[in-house]
Amino acid sequence: MQKKTVFPLMRGSHLTMTLLAAVTIVYGLATVLTGSWLSSQAMRGLMTVSAYRTQLAGFEQIAGAVASLLLLVLFVLCAIGSRGSVRVAFATGALASAGPALVGRAEPLLFRVIGLPTMGAGSVLSSAVTVLAYALPLTILFLLLAVGRNNPRGCRWLSMASILVVLGTALFPVYVTVLAFLLKPGDPGVGAMMDVSSRVMQLRFILPGLCLLVLSILSARYARVHPAMPDQIPE
Repeated sequence: MQKKTVFPLMRGSHLTMTLLAAVTIVYGLATVLTGSWLSSQAMRGLMTVSAYRTQLAGFEQIAGAVASLLLLVLFVLCAIGSRGSVRVAFATGALASAGPALVGRAEPLLFRVIGLPTMGAGSVLSSAVTVLAYALPLTILFLLLAVGRNNPRGCRWLSMASILVVLGTALFPVYVTVLAFLLKPGDPGVGAMMDVSSRVMQLRFILPGLCLLVLSILSARYARVHPAMPDQIPE
């Protein structure tokens, strides 16, 4: 039986994959820290609620547009620098680059342009839609990396775990929203879950970015430990 050949995720340098993870993490941290700072300013009476919402929306739109552009470029570069199913995975992941751009625009798009009912939870619903739009392409990306037989074993196992991370941060807020506004409105237990849900949504970009960063490290380490022979390098 012919021995299975295993290749690192990237054909050469893993810099683009590391930058992809870094942009995702930095954007996630920036949104959390900025949102927390603006919220504390409003709670202390240093700005009005209207000013808080305006400044937060402005930041989300600008930061989201920049992050989406950077992510799109880096996903494409990762696809170019990989091969086979890994290339397909990164090409699919490029669809997730629209996620940050939707953060500041999902609410007016859903409730003003499309005209959906807010049910008293417009921000929560728009956040859930944004998370799903970001999570579905990433789920497919990690799934393709997990089933790729030529990928390093550690990368495959981590990709499988990353699927659970992405789906958990995406589906838990949706589940809590359904409980709170459709199945169990007014339930005190669900109210506590709403607070947990808001915390989970803050991790929607940070945790997948960390998964990508560790994948890049594992793959780069495999490339150093198992350098490919000239006749083994895939085109």
